[in-house]
Amino acid sequence: MYQLILLALLASLPVGLFAETQNKSELSFFGAQLSGNAEGSIPPWQGGIVTPPAHYKPGDWHPDPFASDAPLLTIDQSNAAQYRDKLSAGHQAMLARYPESYRLRIFPSRRSVSYPAAIAEQTLKYQGQARVVDDGAGIAGIVRGIPFPQPENGEQAIWNMRLSYKGGGYRGYFTTALTAKDGSYELGVSAHEIEYMYGDPRSTLENLNNIKTRAVMYTLRPAKNAGTLYLYHFLLNSRDEERRNWAYSPGKRRVKRSSMISHDQPMSGSDGIHIWDQGDMWLGPITEFNWTLLGKREMYVPYNAYQLHSGATAVDDIVQPKHINQDLARYELHRVWVVEATRREGSSHRYQRRRYYLDEDSWRVMFAEHYDERGEVHRFSEAHHINYYDAKVFYTTLDTYYKLDTERYYLRHVDNDYSPFDFSFDQNASYYIPGRLKMKAKR
Repeated sequence: MYQLILLALLASLPVGLFAETQNKSELSFFGAQLSGNAEGSIPPWQGGIVTPPAHYKPGDWHPDPFASDAPLLTIDQSNAAQYRDKLSAGHQAMLARYPESYRLRIFPSRRSVSYPAAIAEQTLKYQGQARVVDDGAGIAGIVRGIPFPQPENGEQAIWNMRLSYKGGGYRGYFTTALTAKDGSYELGVSAHEIEYMYGDPRSTLENLNNIKTRAVMYTLRPAKNAGTLYLYHFLLNSRDEERRNWAYSPGKRRVKRSSMISHDQPMSGSDGIHIWDQGDMWLGPITEFNWTLLGKREMYVPYNAYQLHSGATAVDDIVQPKHINQDLARYELHRVWVVEATRREGSSHRYQRRRYYLDEDSWRVMFAEHYDERGEVHRFSEAHHINYYDAKVFYTTLDTYYKLDTERYYLRHVDNDYSPFDFSFDQNASYYIPGRLKMKAKR
C-alpha cells in the first residue's frame, strides 16, 4: 500500500526498522523502486545519507562518504559497444568524438538521495490531488511535495523534475567557465541568493501566489560587468507570464525591468555554446514541447560527484581541452526515467527533439541530449550531483555543456575556488522586491 512509505520519513527511521518495513511496498513515497536490480548492481534504497560524516562541519566542502570506493570498470571508445545498452546517445557521441581522452569511470552504485521528513509528509498529504493545468503551463493542488510519484505521461514526469526538492533556498556563488580549444578558460562569477518558494517550509497553497523561485545575482566577474545586479521571479504557472526580470546598472544607477530572453538564444558569456533554457538542464516553458514518457532504463549516469565538488580540487584541475577531466568524474548504474520532448506546432524553438534522463530517486535530470534536424546529438549536457547532506538536498555541484561541432565547452557551478552552497540561508519575500535592488548595490 502506497501510504506505507511513511518509512520515507526516512530521516527518523532506524535502518533496522527500514529493513522490516520495505517489503510492504514496492515504491518509495517519491515513486522510486525500493528494491535493487536482479544482478545486485543497483542496491535497494535504504533512506540515502541521513547524517553527515563525523568530521564534517557546516560551511565545509562536503567530504566524500564513498572515498574508499574503487572503480569497477572504465568505458572508453574501445569497449563502448559492450556497454551500449547502458549508455546514452550523448555519451556515445562524446566517446566517438574524443576517442583518445574521453572515458567514463564506473563506480559502485550508491543510492545516496535523502529527504527531510516534511517532503514525505507533504507528498502523502496531497497524494492524488496534483494536476497539470492550462495545457501544461502550470500545476495546481500541491505544494512542497512530489506531484506525480507514479507519472502517467511525460508532462507529469517533467513537472516532477521542475519541482524536485532543492531545499528552501541557498546562498552561494554562480560561477561559469567558457573554455578555449587549448583548455584555457574565462570565469564569470556572481554571488547568488535564491529562494525556492515551492520548497520553502512557510509556503502553503494559499500563500504561494504563483511564485516558484526568487533570486538575486550580484555580478563580480568579468570586471566590465562587475556591480550589475539582477532580480528574477520565476512563476509556477507560465500561461500569462513565465518570469519577471529586473536589472540594476551601476553606470546608470537605476533599476529597470529587463527584457525577456528567448529560450533558445545563447546565454550571455557562453559564446553560443550554452542556450538559455539548458539552465538547470531544463529551464524553459513546458508548453513549447510535447512530452513523451519512454519508460525507465538502467543507465550509467554521473552521481555522487564529491571529487568534482571538493575544495581541494581546483578549477584548473577540472578544466582541460575538449572536455572536463573525466578522471575526477564518477559514474554509477542507476534507474532513470527517459522523457522525450518534441517541438509543438507553432513553436519556433531551434530544437525539434530533445531527450532528458531523470534519476528515479531525486527526479533530477542527470543528462540531456539535444538533436539537430538530421537526428544527431548536437548538444549534450550533464549535471554532476551530490547529496548536500547537511540539508538533505540532492543537487548539482557542476554542470557541463558540450556542443559537438566545436571543441570548446561551457561549465556552470564550477565554484571550487569559492565556497559551497549554504542551504541555511533564509530571507522573507520582501528581500526579493525590485525596490530593494538599488539598496543592495550600495551595501
